Amino acid sequence: MRLQETLKGEPAKQLAEMFPPFGPGFPRTTIDHLEALQVHCSDFKDSGPDFCEFRALDVWGELIGTRRIKGY
Repeated sequence: MRLQETLKGEPAKQLAEMFPPFGPGFPRTTIDHLEALQVHCSDFKDSGPDFCEFRALDVWGELIGTRRIKGY
């Protein structure tokens, strides 16, 4: 798995509220506290199915939510 992208502020919130397959579809309670969104993706060398994992972080960098969706 590798870190594909980190979004902050409004772009992070916009992606966080999109539903699969375009985003993680986090609940409003998570989005209201979200400061950054990390997008981690499986790599070709990883075993198992492909996925994207979205990690919601608050203002202190603490993990407040994780969603994993199938595919790239």
